[in-house]
Amino acid sequence: MPDIIVIGGGPSGTAAATRAAQLGAQVTLIERAELGGNCVNRNCIPLTSLLASIELFRRIGQTEEMGVQVGPAKLNVQGMIARKDRIVQELREGMAGLLPTFGIEVTQGEARLLDPKTVEVDGQRLQATRGIILATGARWAPTPPGIEGILRPDEAIKLEAMPDRILIWGGGAAEIELATLFAGIGSQVTLAVDGAYPLPDEDYEIGQRLQGILQNQGVAVMTDVHLKSATRTDNGLKVSLAGLKGEKQVVADRILWAGRVPMTDALGLEQVGIQLNQGAVVVDDRQQTNVPGIFATGDMTGTPFYSSLATAGGLVAAENAMGRKRYLDRRFVPRYAFSLPEVAAVGLTEDQAADKGMDVEVVNIALNTNSRAMSLGEMEGGVKLVADRKLGKVVGVHIVGHRATELIAEAALGLQLEVLAEDLAWAIRIHPTLSESVVEAARAVMGQALYVPKF
Repeated sequence: MPDIIVIGGGPSGTAAATRAAQLGAQVTLIERAELGGNCVNRNCIPLTSLLASIELFRRIGQTEEMGVQVGPAKLNVQGMIARKDRIVQELREGMAGLLPTFGIEVTQGEARLLDPKTVEVDGQRLQATRGIILATGARWAPTPPGIEGILRPDEAIKLEAMPDRILIWGGGAAEIELATLFAGIGSQVTLAVDGAYPLPDEDYEIGQRLQGILQNQGVAVMTDVHLKSATRTDNGLKVSLAGLKGEKQVVADRILWAGRVPMTDALGLEQVGIQLNQGAVVVDDRQQTNVPGIFATGDMTGTPFYSSLATAGGLVAAENAMGRKRYLDRRFVPRYAFSLPEVAAVGLTEDQAADKGMDVEVVNIALNTNSRAMSLGEMEGGVKLVADRKLGKVVGVHIVGHRATELIAEAALGLQLEVLAEDLAWAIRIHPTLSESVVEAARAVMGQALYVPKF
């Protein structure tokens, strides 16, 4: 009889199972399909693998500028697919071999709650002595009426049928990454954003920088529009987009949509009385549902759908299921998009800080002033730092640029530790490195910037 039953074998479920086992629990993990969930099998890993190929292809195009002579480069799409599939397979097999080393029993099948302690798996009943952790992830959202030709990301990244013209509906991280991928492969890409700029929930200057970068890569960006209809014609899909300036028409071969909703169907949640809000399981900061002994974590608890957040939530759920006290502070969750260059942010935007009544200090440091960025030939983008002038406290860091998803790590830790701009400014960095731009931004907050002209 297991102490902990985990339903779902994605990043959140495997993290929860592993942490519970580390704390001494007998754990049974139930997965209906493949270990790794959407992230490993259909989203983060395959997509970033393909984007790595696009990035290398672009870098080869800069070889003459870098003083290197090579022959003409050509994308081998089948080779990209084979590499992507190989990475996914290796990760999936690695997880299957790793979990049993912690004593975790992995069971394949469809799970359903019978009561707060009992789970049915394909007709077999299992009872948890300590708790149940739900981690079933998310699924593709139902296609809205009147929309034909929808392509989902898991189908798109197979690259089996390359559309010459593709409209990507949405302005979130997944849509930005897919727009980057298809533009890199050579498709004519239109990005239809229901907001003022790509990544509309992020800082406006980040969105504006990103929009310019996408347009330079050949992506047609349409903002403040929503998809009204899409119908098949002899010339492809006739897409109607309604916006602030009226209706616009676009012709595309396919429409790519990454919309997702929490996967909570057929789990027996209603039977045990688990509270939902717009389809997502409601949890507190301990990942506890309204039913004692049942925890939920990851995408099934609602947006944002980040694997990193799902992993952290799984760890928190496991510790609390095992009687410890651990809380998930969502204020400092890093946000990101693996565009080329990347986008990463943590903390408050400039507008959010102002709305909280802060005396806001804002600094922008362009990467074209960074000597390492210059030597790498990666000068697009910059660092924006948002601080509370009165307290000298950093409240938000926003980066567009080469390896932004790596640079954001120290900012996320800094905000969690309530770092002051002075702390960042006086922390010594290796020279030359991209991270020096974060230090320079902190110096600028204090009026001590070394590489910003004084007028």
